[in-house]
Amino acid sequence: MLYHRHDAMALGIIPARLSAVGTQMALRAGPLNFLMDTQGGRFVEGLCDMFERCTRYTTKPPFRISSVDVEGTLCAVREEVVLEKPFCRLLHFQKQRKEQESLPPEPSVLIIAPISGHFATLLRDTVQRMLVHHNVYITDWISVSEVPAEEGPFGLDAYLDYLIDFLRAIGPQAHVMAVCQPAVQVMALAAILEERDDPVRPASIIPMGGPIDPRCNPTDVNRFAESYSLRDFERMLSFVPFGHPGAGRRVYPGFLQLTAFLNMNPHSHVGKHIQYLEDCVAGREEKKKVHTTFYDEYFSLLDMDALYFLETIDHIFQRYTLPRGLMTYHGQKVDLRAIRRTALLTLEGEKDDISGPGQTYAAHKLCSCLPESKKAHYLQEGVGHYGVFSGSRWRQFIAPRVEVFIREHHTPSATH
Repeated sequence: MLYHRHDAMALGIIPARLSAVGTQMALRAGPLNFLMDTQGGRFVEGLCDMFERCTRYTTKPPFRISSVDVEGTLCAVREEVVLEKPFCRLLHFQKQRKEQESLPPEPSVLIIAPISGHFATLLRDTVQRMLVHHNVYITDWISVSEVPAEEGPFGLDAYLDYLIDFLRAIGPQAHVMAVCQPAVQVMALAAILEERDDPVRPASIIPMGGPIDPRCNPTDVNRFAESYSLRDFERMLSFVPFGHPGAGRRVYPGFLQLTAFLNMNPHSHVGKHIQYLEDCVAGREEKKKVHTTFYDEYFSLLDMDALYFLETIDHIFQRYTLPRGLMTYHGQKVDLRAIRRTALLTLEGEKDDISGPGQTYAAHKLCSCLPESKKAHYLQEGVGHYGVFSGSRWRQFIAPRVEVFIREHHTPSATH
């Protein structure tokens, strides 16, 4: 009934939201416009704007990547769906410019976005930067409240099935980046395809700030996951109410995930919103835009399938099945010692408080049969979890290392 109460509250708050929007319109272009030149008017307008944004019903934001600067040449970017499946779409960001026919083929990069709350658009900065020298694809996961119940459940095995299908659609010699939680799945993916000697085996895998072995340098997130039983987590689940395409599905709702995220660091979020009101009063438009852009994305979360949520808690955060050699794929053991040819680059942030430094690096020891020449690790100083894949240090320091690594472990003749 939790989801039903959430929807009822969302409907009940509509009059207050409309009042806030109406007040904004009056202040900006209506009879009260003269108040916008006063600190009080700007404060009220900012307060109304903040209330409206914080009470929006969750929807998937657009990627808004229309162009990319490639060595001084502005290339248009067209977003296309390569493969559409019930729980995810494989998106391709197609660069377009007049002299494209004469360009050498670029390495294909598949970015695996996490299903851990936010939509794939949270990785907009990751995509934009990788587009400069690569042919970029991303997993665009769908909120399961939008997936009809007859499509069945979605768990870790299905997740890996999807990734294999996506690699087949992209072709051989792809490089796979996994941000946060799917670092575990990308390790399993590489092992499965190596053991099969599958032609779509990735040329390299690049797990970024992920919980490959959360026993290394555990964070508050890890301790929280350990402190409750699976039955406790099961009580957090709710059924999707009528009115949604996925009515009847059992899910971990996005609004509960947002509550958990906010509770991890409430003082920081309150402080940022107070700062936003101060910026409104002072008329600092650029700072206001930075705040609203971030929180429009941060407040947009998808619903997770119940099976996937519980299996993730169980396998990754409680029983540590991958590092302990107990993880299975359709009943078959996943053995990371099978990884012998797929190059490995692990990336971590010094101040990551979600996947602590060392948790991703643990992959090096687990891939004991992979030559050291195919392994690399980079720890970025001064960044937290999001700084590993977004922001100025991602663009200036981390992404160039990823580019060099991909060039070193790519076979151009295999690209198509």
